[in-house]
Amino acid sequence: MREEDFPCLGEPERPITEDLCRNAGARYTSVFSKAEDMVRAALEVKRLNRDVWVKLPFCVTIEAEALGAEVSLNSLYGVPAVTRFRYERLADIEELPHLDFSQGRLAEVLRAAAILQAQGENIMLNIEGPFTVLGQLISAKEIYKGLYRQPGKLHQICARIGKELARYAQEAECHGVSLLSYADPTVASSLVSPQIYQQICGRISWEVLKEMEAATQRVAIHLCNVTSVGFEKAGFCTSDKIAFDVLQLTYGEALLEAIHKSRGRFWGHGCVQRSYSPLCNGGVYQLQLRESLADEEERNYGN
Repeated sequence: MREEDFPCLGEPERPITEDLCRNAGARYTSVFSKAEDMVRAALEVKRLNRDVWVKLPFCVTIEAEALGAEVSLNSLYGVPAVTRFRYERLADIEELPHLDFSQGRLAEVLRAAAILQAQGENIMLNIEGPFTVLGQLISAKEIYKGLYRQPGKLHQICARIGKELARYAQEAECHGVSLLSYADPTVASSLVSPQIYQQICGRISWEVLKEMEAATQRVAIHLCNVTSVGFEKAGFCTSDKIAFDVLQLTYGEALLEAIHKSRGRFWGHGCVQRSYSPLCNGGVYQLQLRESLADEEERNYGN
């Protein structure tokens, strides 16, 4: 497998605008915090893109805010953003709260999913990986320092976040989500040494994904191709291509059909954020995660 065969095209242009919300009958500031407005805007984005998936939410701060990040609407970019890091150093993080699914924006996202499920929609939920969530609680500089100086502490924190993400995945499934879009670009394999990725970043990602699989019954999990390519190169998974002869299919249509036919849990080497784009490489890729890492040497993470 060659990394250049699966290029990342970057995030699509942000779809949420005041005009779009106005046309959808949604209040612009409320599409990030109120279920009914999320639903209206999400359906309008789906309609405009001629997509088969309706996507939630419209920002990447949902999980971090529920874990204590200070978030407010950024006046420049018009999306919720972290205003100040909650912690200065890894050593400052002793305990993290459990995600509360009964209140706040987290509850509204789940409520929006339930509304869309009742309307028969195919629902995709974006879920951030543990390093990306942590990067909204503490500076990325501290995370990268931790990779080399406090790998044990970093592993402990990310494992704790991972357990909460698995609980979130379970709740999402119960509320009608059929596909989780998982990404953790903060620790892409291209940003760290192969050894660090193998011993820490990729290993933690594997552990979190296995937690999510165990916590759910049928929801599919799609890895961002920046994550999935490095993940396979490091030996944490293998992939099989499911080919399609129909040239007119979009990536989202092909993925939906493949998920229904195979009941596969993990997918990757593509971009679900561009699910409305024409299918590339003639197919979609099902991933098989390694069953165990127990055959590897125990890692000495240090203090």
